[in-house]
Amino acid sequence: MQVKHTRVLLMLILTVAAFLRFYHYGSWSLSNDELSALSRLRFDNFTDLIRFGVKESDFHPAGVEVFLWYWTRLFGNGVWVVRLPFVICGILSVYLIYLIGKRWFNESAGLLSAATFAVLQYPILYSQLARPYSPGLLFSLATVWFWTKIVFDDKRPFKDYAGFTLFAALAAYTHHYSFLFVVMVGLTGLFFLKGKQLWFYLLSGVAVAVLYLPHLNVFLYQFGIGGVGGEEGWLAKPGPHWIIGYVKYAVNGSWFSLSVLLLLGLFGFFISPVKRLTIFHKLALIWLILPFLIGYFYSVYRNPILQYSILLFSFPFAVLFLFSFYDENAVKVVRILVPGIMLLGTNQIVRSNRFYEQQHFGEFKEVAQKIAGWNAELGSDNVTNAIVVNSPFYIRYYLDKLDPQIEFAQYDNRGGKDFLELKKITDTSRTEYFIHAWTKPCPPEVNDIIRRKYPCVLRHVDYSELSAVTLFSKKPRDCRVPDPVPLAHYANDFEHGLIWGGRPGNLDTTKYHSGKTSFAFDEHTEYGPALVLPVGAVHQGRFDRIRISVFVFSPEPLHDIPLVVSIVDQADENIVWSSSKIEDFTEPGRWDQAFFEFRVPKPLPPDSRIKIYIWNAEKTRFNIDDFVIEFY
Repeated sequence: MQVKHTRVLLMLILTVAAFLRFYHYGSWSLSNDELSALSRLRFDNFTDLIRFGVKESDFHPAGVEVFLWYWTRLFGNGVWVVRLPFVICGILSVYLIYLIGKRWFNESAGLLSAATFAVLQYPILYSQLARPYSPGLLFSLATVWFWTKIVFDDKRPFKDYAGFTLFAALAAYTHHYSFLFVVMVGLTGLFFLKGKQLWFYLLSGVAVAVLYLPHLNVFLYQFGIGGVGGEEGWLAKPGPHWIIGYVKYAVNGSWFSLSVLLLLGLFGFFISPVKRLTIFHKLALIWLILPFLIGYFYSVYRNPILQYSILLFSFPFAVLFLFSFYDENAVKVVRILVPGIMLLGTNQIVRSNRFYEQQHFGEFKEVAQKIAGWNAELGSDNVTNAIVVNSPFYIRYYLDKLDPQIEFAQYDNRGGKDFLELKKITDTSRTEYFIHAWTKPCPPEVNDIIRRKYPCVLRHVDYSELSAVTLFSKKPRDCRVPDPVPLAHYANDFEHGLIWGGRPGNLDTTKYHSGKTSFAFDEHTEYGPALVLPVGAVHQGRFDRIRISVFVFSPEPLHDIPLVVSIVDQADENIVWSSSKIEDFTEPGRWDQAFFEFRVPKPLPPDSRIKIYIWNAEKTRFNIDDFVIEFY
């Protein structure tokens, strides 16, 4: 291919890659992980940064955190500034893919691989995040580039060994999985080099180890405490079909895109005069497959670590392999395919997928804007604010720029005693309005607690089920967001006897929340009235949520009183058993309302039954009334 045409195509590829990565990169909200990184920069000295900001509160190596510490001290922590170096790393990675493709195979393979990588939203998204993925990809590819020159070039100048050492060390400091990848690359070189070249190569490996020594203590500590997938277990183990979801995600979430790419790869194979696997084909497959297998089996048998993000470092070798059979004789085809691939990919990202209009992670920026806007509209003195967020910094990062005077009565709610704290906040609140937002999974009972005092939903904004913000009101005329209608409603106020079972002697006419009767538990009553239904009796089993509420009165503090949902088979064996503790909602000496929202697992056996009841495990004295169960 003529040098002039190559330069034109390469400049086109890099221009498109830059445009797609720079576009909108500072406009959308910082993600939870980015805000976490920024929140851990607030230390006055380097020692505290490493100990408290990395070692004891993160699972990633120190490289990116240290870089951000210096970068934000120089240029501030604005979104555009923080993400800029990561976008640049993403663009440079496209260029390195071209160089590797050209060196491993030929000019055609390099151009086609770079063009494809430039328009895949998988690497675009991770280029726009101020996280280790974009620099980890760049350093991994740079390591491969210098490794290739050392192993396969006739001349091996010192600068190639220095480049290999430097970028392998940087990859190790950036992400544990980019570290794993360059270790694989390094070990592969042992099978090719001999004599003096092998000794120089081993010295380069020793130099990488020496450069990494200051970080070894951090590495050992992080892995010693379990890391990702440890005690909290927020990351699930991958299932047998995990790889199918990953492949679809990697090709712009489109089976059509995958089909087009596979057809282009097969076309290159059929027009190629040489149809054999070279050593570079084999390396591409090994470096592509092995990281997945290691991540998969480690996740299944040790701790879950497998995510789409960590396979980014090896993903370029799938693209390189795909176009590896195109040769220099395919010049005219390549001149057509490169612009075609970029046009098709850009159109799919911008128009079909609306990539830049989507919320890819939890929303913080717009949540803060809504909170500030509603406070300004209604008057801060008329609003009580609460939020569920991993750290106050995550919302204050944006809110302090909008209205630093806004305060929150509660910053987190993980259930348990947090329910009772929220109940006390709402009970003592004197404002007409209540704003509640969540930026991470929030217990659904929070909504029920708030609506005891603020029954009307005035406004509600949901951000792709990753975040939400709701404005509640005391005023009935403010009910503008309709409540969902239950599929079935069951209520027991004990005014009509024991319609759900129980002992007649436990009916109590001396205490009640409404009417004239309640049901009393005592030291002889372990199980009270229970609603028992076949699954198919409620909307033919087509429901996925059960909402339960009950009023409780106890003279003394309660302990270990579960409100139970049990799904059993025909032999009365539990298929699912779940509960909410009544004491998390109640205080002694008054009628309080306890809640439980249960998400029904699918599918349920058609002959199974649902049991809903209160288990007086500690044989305590208390009364219940107005027991309501609704299916949605």
